[in-house]
Amino acid sequence: MVRNELILNLIKELDKQRPKYLKLKQYYDGDHRVLHEKSKVDSTKSDERVFFNYCRKTVSNYTGYLLGKPVNYSHRKGDKEFLDTIDYYYSQWEKEHNINLKQQTEIYGTVFETAYINTDGEFRCAIFNPLEMIVLNDGSIERNVSVAVRKYQIPFDDSVYVDVWDREHFSRYKLEDGLQRLEQKKHFFSRCPVTEIPNNDLKKSAFADIIRIVDIYNSINSTAANEIQDHRSAYLVIEDADLTHKEAQKMKENGIILTPKGSKVYWATKDINGSFVKDMLKDWQDEIYIQTNQVNLNENFQSNTSGVSIRLKLQELENLSAIKEAIFEKALKKRMKLFCEWLKHAKNKEFNSNQISVSFTRNVPVDEASIVQMVKDLQGILPTEELISWLPKVNNPSLSIQKLESENDSSNFTNDLRERNQLGGLNGQTQ
Repeated sequence: MVRNELILNLIKELDKQRPKYLKLKQYYDGDHRVLHEKSKVDSTKSDERVFFNYCRKTVSNYTGYLLGKPVNYSHRKGDKEFLDTIDYYYSQWEKEHNINLKQQTEIYGTVFETAYINTDGEFRCAIFNPLEMIVLNDGSIERNVSVAVRKYQIPFDDSVYVDVWDREHFSRYKLEDGLQRLEQKKHFFSRCPVTEIPNNDLKKSAFADIIRIVDIYNSINSTAANEIQDHRSAYLVIEDADLTHKEAQKMKENGIILTPKGSKVYWATKDINGSFVKDMLKDWQDEIYIQTNQVNLNENFQSNTSGVSIRLKLQELENLSAIKEAIFEKALKKRMKLFCEWLKHAKNKEFNSNQISVSFTRNVPVDEASIVQMVKDLQGILPTEELISWLPKVNNPSLSIQKLESENDSSNFTNDLRERNQLGGLNGQTQ
């Protein structure tokens, strides 16, 4: 059982790190710095605030590129029963869960997945972000989580609750003048069921490096919008007229100008190079895409651009996604181990999770005809299930093979029956 002192120290560290992660959440949600800057001194001038949520766009692009198409599982020895079992228990929740998991990872730089058994007695996983959870690893090379602490509140309840997972137990506390334990029970698994999933080796958010650039981009656009609304590029000049400030303000409000005879009224315009502002905004926008290793698909792409050409432009994104894929695959395999534990004890089915391979399909336009031809050419060289997994629209290669074999068996049976009927008819004619 985890000592209360350790739990309280972890809660203290969680509270200390919270502002950093809260800022990331705010920028993802669209709560940017430009919205909180001081108002202009002159209340008569426009003070519009505009923001461009490249933070959310970055997260969506990374998530969609890697997991826009479902993860495929295959068995190294072709165990169809194991694959069918995975599909049966995963199909209801895994795709959406994986997308949410990756989104949270991209936002915060790290996230935690907790395996549990739901009220129906089925295996499930929950997602907790670093705003509410902190973990302690066991110090081993694999850095497995040994203790996980979650601090949270329930709507319409002023109390603060703390959940704790360790290698054997799940415990719930109320945080009030110290820790008051409400319940403790053994969890289902042989290890701590919490897995930390980092976004990269630095546990860095996908948009952490562009926050300052986004602030500048928002500020420039806001200033330009206010210039247009206030006509700040021009000032009204009245020569040879004795006007008080109050009189001038009244004429401005009424929309008329009354000046003595011989006075001269004209506009003095500021010389603002519009192309300079436009070019500067373009440079900042380009820098956002450069820093996030992404490509602005709204530019320089024609309708007939091939999938191969797009992949070449996405090479930097592909390089970074390959690293993210390796990290995410490791997390999926840890989940599979916990899933196999549940199958063994709850369903009396024993499988080896190490025999499962995970494959990802990039969510980009592809030349399907070329892939089909490649699959045909490699028949007899690579396993059939692996080749079928390359096809973009096939989510479960094993199930597709079973359906094909069933159709072939049915077709062969029909042909045999037809041949027998025809043979029977011929024999009758002969007699």
